Amino acid sequence: MANKRHARHMIRNVSLHKSSNKIAITDQHSDFIFIQEKFPSRRDWKKLNQQERKVCKDSLKINQRRLFKSYEFTKRAIENGSTVPTWYQNLMSFIEEIKQEIHNIEHSNYKISEPNIRGIKKEEKDNKIIYRPIALYEPKDKIICSITAKYLTAYFEHLFVELDCSYAFRPKNASNHVPNHHDCIQKIVDYKKVNNGLWVAECDIQKFFDTVEHNHIVKVFDELANKIHLSNDLILDPKARKIFLLFLSSFSFQKNILQLNEEWFKINRLPFGEFSWAEDKLNKKFGENYTSNNRIGVPQGNAISCFIANLILHNVDESINKLDPNIFYIRYCDDMILMHKEQDKCSEALKIFMKGINDNFLLYHEPDKILNYKETSVSRRFWKSKSKEPFFWGDKNVNESNVPWVSFVGYQIDFHGRVRVRKSTLKKETTKQVSETQKVLKALGKFHRNNIIEDQNARLSKFQIVFRTRQKLISMSVGRLSIHNHTKPHEQGLCWTNGFKMLKSNKISSRQLRYLDKTRNHQLQRVSNELKKIIKETESEVVSPKKKKKKVIYFGGAFSYLNFLKHNK
Repeated sequence: MANKRHARHMIRNVSLHKSSNKIAITDQHSDFIFIQEKFPSRRDWKKLNQQERKVCKDSLKINQRRLFKSYEFTKRAIENGSTVPTWYQNLMSFIEEIKQEIHNIEHSNYKISEPNIRGIKKEEKDNKIIYRPIALYEPKDKIICSITAKYLTAYFEHLFVELDCSYAFRPKNASNHVPNHHDCIQKIVDYKKVNNGLWVAECDIQKFFDTVEHNHIVKVFDELANKIHLSNDLILDPKARKIFLLFLSSFSFQKNILQLNEEWFKINRLPFGEFSWAEDKLNKKFGENYTSNNRIGVPQGNAISCFIANLILHNVDESINKLDPNIFYIRYCDDMILMHKEQDKCSEALKIFMKGINDNFLLYHEPDKILNYKETSVSRRFWKSKSKEPFFWGDKNVNESNVPWVSFVGYQIDFHGRVRVRKSTLKKETTKQVSETQKVLKALGKFHRNNIIEDQNARLSKFQIVFRTRQKLISMSVGRLSIHNHTKPHEQGLCWTNGFKMLKSNKISSRQLRYLDKTRNHQLQRVSNELKKIIKETESEVVSPKKKKKKVIYFGGAFSYLNFLKHNK
């Protein structure tokens, strides 16, 4: 919440235009008001010392640590006789309320409320803009779901840990490391180093979260819990099961999403928008009345939904691992990749995976067969297709059916082991650069290409506006770099480059990151050009001619995307 407020204040602080002055808290900001009542005012947050700040790698961690430090300080002060602040009373009451709800969950009338639905633009298809529905729960329900998901993840890990193939939504392993998508890429690279002549297959689950059938997932839940009970003598806490059932009862795609398809888009003035579903495909595959007779779909954006991905696909993971000990299989949530030296074994594993998906009442995209990758139309179809029959991972100049690249979780790896990011990932980052720049220009009154930003709309000078925009784009792309710490890019926390830590310096990835540097500089030049009519100067910039010194601020290689490759070790 603090970060969201900070972003709005940044826009207000550069502009005097009336459109940018909408930062007042209203009844529409219900979540903010709810949280604001339970924590101290931002100006009362305790500051961190130098050692504490070193531990925090990004602004989110800094805010979190400052807030907790403020709580600890207040708690000690109250124990020493100080007056109890209102926010502290509210916070303790809220915590006690959550405790009581969970402790009494088996016998109480507590229900998880239906979530509010937001839409995120996904793609444009057939003159329609397809949106991904995101479910937002009330704070208390969200916290209870998060606590339960953490417990369930730890409990079912007794089964999941037996299979070294799933890397999403897992707890810390024996090495005190939480598996992530970077580990997937490292495992592929390592496997390729010691295995030549590999056949690769991919299969993408179609609308995974939207098609989970409730009765089936409860059946899987109980079967696996009973298996853990018998093998490890661990009994699942019945409170966790009850919350799991309450979570499922709070949402179904038919009730919470489909009925919004017209109303939601009218309210948000999106006449060409749509929440798409695979209703026809589900009925065709599992019976003509399947969607009308069953509750289907779990909400995207909830911690329990993430746990469900590993729960429902565990039996599929087991089936593939039993096929052949030499088969390479990894899964990240609903994305998977298979590899084997023999085409038949790879094909058999793919069929087992697809059968497992059907057995779990899920859908998958039909795999495409690649015959001539050197043909442009075929290679384009290859990258557009979400599932692929076994193809040989190798040099296309040796054999026209060979495919030089393998794609997984945002990365692409060639048969030499070189890693790059997908073209769509580059496009998303450049789109974000444009979007952040556009926010600044709109705040200053440029709502149309023909609008001219006037001097009276600017709160700051041209130099300061460009400087702040540059800082925003640098922070977003490579983190809070300075000339003193640019050689340690991994310590910069949340930023684009740290989302792709597996990138190493090579001809291809270097070209990609140079392209991102170029597009970022283009946006900064665009801001400078649009502000040509701003003539005001701030007090610090108005200096007498005798004392005026040339101000040089250099933002070069140390602050570039390419700098990440240079120092990524």
